[in-house]
Amino acid sequence: MDDPDGQHLDAPLVPEVSKSGDVPSISGPERDLLCALSYVHLACGQSAQSLALLRIAAREHSNDVGLLRILAYTLISEGLGNEALHVLDRLDALDIQPSSRIPMTLLRSHALRHAGRMPEAREVFQRYVSLRASTGLVKTQ
Repeated sequence: MDDPDGQHLDAPLVPEVSKSGDVPSISGPERDLLCALSYVHLACGQSAQSLALLRIAAREHSNDVGLLRILAYTLISEGLGNEALHVLDRLDALDIQPSSRIPMTLLRSHALRHAGRMPEAREVFQRYVSLRASTGLVKTQ
């Protein structure tokens, strides 16, 4: 294929979609790139753009714990508490790391608050405080 300047291009700029409407799959490195770009958008205060990228990646990588963590945080940043709660429920089933329990409890409290479920949000936040206190954090003097 030739571009307007007469140079030969090996591949089209837009991946071709089959006539059946199948969307090309996202490879691991492409998923990593989407997550990295979404993280940059999120860090720059552009959570809506971050969310769009994460939703693309999550379509095919719905069991990726790291991706789901970022997605839950981004949904909370966008004020989408109910959707964040669904992602957090999925994370509860997938993430078996004990170190994830405390931060996921805090995220759940924020998601409940954004979902308008304040009594539950307070209860979960109190659970977070208790869990954090029970980890035996070293006090600085």
